[in-house]
Amino acid sequence: MPQLVSFLKHQVPRDIAAQIRSGIRMVWPQLNPGHNKIWTPPAGVPLDRMTFVLMEDELLVSHAEVSFRTLDHAGQRWEVGGLSAVFTYPAHRGSGAGEQVVGAATDYLRKSKADFALLFCGERVKSLYLRQGWEQTPGLKVIYGPDNQTYADGYCLSLVVSDRARVQRFDPNQPLHVGKNTW
Repeated sequence: MPQLVSFLKHQVPRDIAAQIRSGIRMVWPQLNPGHNKIWTPPAGVPLDRMTFVLMEDELLVSHAEVSFRTLDHAGQRWEVGGLSAVFTYPAHRGSGAGEQVVGAATDYLRKSKADFALLFCGERVKSLYLRQGWEQTPGLKVIYGPDNQTYADGYCLSLVVSDRARVQRFDPNQPLHVGKNTW
């Protein structure tokens, strides 16, 4: 029976970390170019990232990661959670494994200090996040990097977390700059 566990990212056991890193390298080969360590976070990465894994004995089945950033948007400062690096090894796709790690990560975000959370996904998996309470934010333009590239590879979904965000909502008509990269 698969077991759901979570760790602060820098405390993930090395045997699990190697499997996560291998999965990320296969799904998103463009991430972390030049980063050739299995799990050492690049300099400057906050240590509050939380890793959620579904394990079947010693084998990784599915993974998700939560991180946080403080962003200025439309004259206001927001605490923003991010859900990223969600993947399930192919042999387990369609088993509900992804739903379990996304559910755990989403619950963690709902209990966090975040005002709202964001994730980026493609059409194939969008329904998984919508079932967990994430929403599409029509008109939201997310930009990143020093040259303000526009995120256009799929969907940006949001999750309202704080009472402040429920009342004030961030302005989807103004571009949201998320930093040097997306989650």
